[in-house]
Amino acid sequence: MKDSHPLNNDPVYLRKYQYQDAANLEARIAIHKRFSTGKSEWNDFVFDLLELREGMRVLELGSGSGALWRVILGRLPDELTIFLSDFSLGMATQAVAGLTPDPRFHVLCQDAMALVFPPRSVDLVIANHMLYHVASRGLAIANISRVLCSGGRLVCATNGPGHMRDLDELLAEFEPAYRGMHAMSSSFNLENGEEQLRPHFALVELVMYPSDLWVTDAAMLAAYAYSTPLVKATISRARQQDMMDFFQQRIAQDGGIAIRKQTGLFLASKPLD
Repeated sequence: MKDSHPLNNDPVYLRKYQYQDAANLEARIAIHKRFSTGKSEWNDFVFDLLELREGMRVLELGSGSGALWRVILGRLPDELTIFLSDFSLGMATQAVAGLTPDPRFHVLCQDAMALVFPPRSVDLVIANHMLYHVASRGLAIANISRVLCSGGRLVCATNGPGHMRDLDELLAEFEPAYRGMHAMSSSFNLENGEEQLRPHFALVELVMYPSDLWVTDAAMLAAYAYSTPLVKATISRARQQDMMDFFQQRIAQDGGIAIRKQTGLFLASKPLD
């Protein structure tokens, strides 16, 4: 399972540059939020699949700035214990600022490969769009299984190999040196994720999120592109205005830029004792 770029799993790079704070992540969230063609908003789609109940203990890995919870805050049960965990201190700090006045939230800075939680201590683990960044997914998934109680659930989102491929093709047209998958998820994606989860979970179900993009803002699309390691490594920042102009020509010609997505969530259940 070869990654599209080696920096995708380099913890030093990810902490220091890609996820030093929420800026890169928020650039990607923004374009999906504004230009999605889906009937339901992503966070609402995820919320319905979490099946949260009073008294549950929830651990989110790679929680970033806590964006998921800020959106669904008013829909949460009163009696919840939610641990937000990220390996980036900058991300965790932003989550603290945004959510910890609410006593249901507790923020930690830790690595998914070395979880500090005791065995069988949480009911639900959430790992959305983050397992493909982990250097040893087998170790991380084993840790997730260890901390889940009997019958506990893992909800984890990832992308398919064709995710955002239309943008890949546009970027290669703009800069021939750009090669490879734009998506960062090749090591844990919709095609190979189930086989990685199966050794630890009795039931693994895939639920697709039906949505594409129709983008009408060239600046936001360029900001999205430069939030990814592969674009940063191959296309100089000095060319960002040129990229915006390139995208704007397509938008003026066609009214927008259509970008197909492949996104879904694995729902995995730990065996009952």
